[in-house]
Amino acid sequence: MSDANQEDPQEPLEAGPKVHEGCGHDEVKALHDIEEAKADIDKAKDEIQHGIKDLDAAEHKLEAAEEELEEAHHHPKIIHFSVDGEDYETEQRKWTPNEIIREFSGLDVAMHYLIETDPHHQANFQGKGDVPFELHDHASFQVISVGPAPVSDGSAKTGVACFLAGLASLGHRPTVAPGKPEHVSFDYEVPTGKFAGRLVRLGVVVPQDFPLTAPGGIHVSPRFYPNQSGGTHPTGGIHDSADFQNALGGEWQYWSRPYTGWSTAKKAVATYMSHVWKLWDTQ
Repeated sequence: MSDANQEDPQEPLEAGPKVHEGCGHDEVKALHDIEEAKADIDKAKDEIQHGIKDLDAAEHKLEAAEEELEEAHHHPKIIHFSVDGEDYETEQRKWTPNEIIREFSGLDVAMHYLIETDPHHQANFQGKGDVPFELHDHASFQVISVGPAPVSDGSAKTGVACFLAGLASLGHRPTVAPGKPEHVSFDYEVPTGKFAGRLVRLGVVVPQDFPLTAPGGIHVSPRFYPNQSGGTHPTGGIHDSADFQNALGGEWQYWSRPYTGWSTAKKAVATYMSHVWKLWDTQ
């Protein structure tokens, strides 16, 4: 039989390197690590861009703050404050209590000291007249006499409307006793002394020529001490206050404590209220 008639088996064709259908474990891990590294690089680039933006914003904020500080240095903020009910303003931040007394009340610092009466910044500068402090906006001060609180039996029983206005300007809500237009009363939270924080009712009989003449002592409700005509403050010179008791009800006492030195004082309701403050401070 001829070889031509035989079908020779075909030789396999050359197909190049053999390709595996799947990847090995190490190769899969390497591909995963590459993708993860690319993602970390993209994330880091984003963080860098955000960081640059934050840095720019912080630099602008710093520049603005420095400009504001420079502006404040050349143009200080005006501070508003009051002394004995009178309003003042200043650009000076550091003061001593004695400087405030001399500058704004004109009183003798040897016979007076300063208190701050703002409910949020109460301070007593007695004995600290030459110690500087920082004045804050809307501070409120009263000048207190160091003289004794004398005992007297006298009292004035006529009133004027300006005392009501002065009390209102200090944040009080005064009322006039029915049938007694010269008898003024108002709620008062004791700011200092052993009765600090106690809510009382105060009464004042206002002279017709106020502020030329100061009121006498204060009328107080409720009672704090037994009646005593003689003696010294705080327990002496105390009597029943029949007028206020009859007009308003409740128990009232009169504390005979006139303001000494009124002729040389700054005549204002706030000045008289500094006297009231001292009466409670010295209990």
